[in-house]
Amino acid sequence: MAPSDSAVAKLQKLAYDALNAYFEEHVDAVIEIEILPPAIQPPDGILMKDGSNLGVPKKILALAFVEARKLFFEKAHDNKTSALQATKVMLLFDPEHLTAAHFRKRRLLELKSEVETDSSTEYQEALQQELCFLNSILTSPLHRQSKSPTLWYHRLWLVTLLMPIKKHATQDQITAFWQSELDAVCRSGEQHPKNYYAWQYARRLVERLDSTNIVLAFSHSVKEWCCKHPSDISGWSFLQFLMMRLDPVVKRLEIAKDVLSYALDLQAEQESLWVFLRTVLAHDTLQDGRDEIIEGLHNHSEDVESIGKPPALSHRITQTLQWVQTYGGSVMVIKPTSTTRS
Repeated sequence: MAPSDSAVAKLQKLAYDALNAYFEEHVDAVIEIEILPPAIQPPDGILMKDGSNLGVPKKILALAFVEARKLFFEKAHDNKTSALQATKVMLLFDPEHLTAAHFRKRRLLELKSEVETDSSTEYQEALQQELCFLNSILTSPLHRQSKSPTLWYHRLWLVTLLMPIKKHATQDQITAFWQSELDAVCRSGEQHPKNYYAWQYARRLVERLDSTNIVLAFSHSVKEWCCKHPSDISGWSFLQFLMMRLDPVVKRLEIAKDVLSYALDLQAEQESLWVFLRTVLAHDTLQDGRDEIIEGLHNHSEDVESIGKPPALSHRITQTLQWVQTYGGSVMVIKPTSTTRS
């Protein structure tokens, strides 16, 4: 027998109240949210909670969304606090809900207009709580949410409000803030591989940086991340974006050599990694330093063939050299000699 309308309405309210209460309890913390598979059900039938970890069945989340949406449109004008709370559940279920995202923006702008300065404790707390909320959704193992263009744009908008405040912080605090933003991108990239929207957000962060030291720190962090996720083309593409902003050129060469050493030492065959290498070598990013790397790569190719290493690796190296020769403009590509190494 299908449940009655009153029973469904009661379950909707129960689901929303439980989820909203958990959000309010952890308003100043980053939580990890996961959609539970049908085989795993919470003891109370609503939520599974373990400190800052939350598991919610998809059915319960859908019911909570229906209740949140109803409350939002009922309270948007006369009870903005309740409406604001409802938007968290709405965006958790539907990260592209523009009305909910814009409502949260308006509330922050209203609060900013009510305080005397941006250094107001209440205003700063509201910004940090919003950042915690976005971190919770964007870095949790949620497939759609971690790749939401609406939420990543919302986060970029939030950072523009935080930047004037951070200007009064110490250099160490500023560096830590930007690094935490990159860490959020990397965590999101782990939850949703090849997360274009997360890495595009990172590009927009770099455009707002005025410190070459932070860009250099970003480059090394992203290089390490990419080596742990060598199949992620979006991460490699961002690393190339960073390298073009490094000066002097020797810093770019250092990263390129590190990646090449990683690829050769581990006999890596991932296409994304080799696409990065061939693109960097064909571009003028490395300037005259390219010739040294290409010569070393060609010598290694001969070694690979002579000692019988995996043919897939030999194929990747050959493809890379051919691609650089074709598209590398004035890059010097060492031609094979007739001498056979013993």
